[in-house]
Amino acid sequence: MPICTAHPPHLLDDHHVEKVLGAFYRTPRAGGLDQLAGGGGPLGFDITAACRLHVLITLFACDGIVESGCHLGDSTEYLARTYSHLPIRACDLDEHRARFTRTRLTAFPNAAVHHGDSGQLLPTLLDGMERPLVFLDAHWGPAWPLRVELTVLQAWQAVVLIDDFDIGHPRFGYDTYDGVVCGPELVADTLPDLERMFVGHVEADYPLPCLQISRRSGTGVLLLGHDDTPLATHPWFVNVPLRPRPALPSWTTAARVGP
Repeated sequence: MPICTAHPPHLLDDHHVEKVLGAFYRTPRAGGLDQLAGGGGPLGFDITAACRLHVLITLFACDGIVESGCHLGDSTEYLARTYSHLPIRACDLDEHRARFTRTRLTAFPNAAVHHGDSGQLLPTLLDGMERPLVFLDAHWGPAWPLRVELTVLQAWQAVVLIDDFDIGHPRFGYDTYDGVVCGPELVADTLPDLERMFVGHVEADYPLPCLQISRRSGTGVLLLGHDDTPLATHPWFVNVPLRPRPALPSWTTAARVGP
């Protein structure tokens, strides 16, 4: 897998900072109208998550983006706006939200929104992509599709981001369903051949400050079929071994900051 080395992998140059910044803060926060935690906004209104996502797309030369659980399309519009050269495909189990997002994105010909179960739709959404970035954010329903999604993705060479992931930091929230935490143990159990994963380094030095003052969520990163060496030394990602058992990082921040 060729790695893009046009820019140092540990930072974004001024051009890419402006690209991420401009698209991020031009995207309306419709999610806040539908009781979304943190008031909505692309990627939970956390621009450090946008910086990491941009590095992943660049490092691994991703040729498309798939999003499960698009809600009202805040992240979907940001992705379609920022990566207009890539196909953006999203889905939501809720018909109203899928229809709202589809209408919202009519100005973006690179984007397509589907209604249905993400576990069943993933092969269709991934069709034609060889190195997709897959953003898994489907939750809130009675059935949690994450295990099925991960199982399906084993057949692809994919960069996988899991939102609302337990990174072991007191400032960052995560999902729990029926007592099962959205965290490294679930990944280790679902993907027994995966030796390690990564989480976003939330205490790293980023070129843009995060303006999200309420809920922030952790992000897990899986590299399926890729050489993960570039992330092992990257200052914006932290290695999480999954074998012999998962071990979250020890953060320097001891106390919760903010709500």
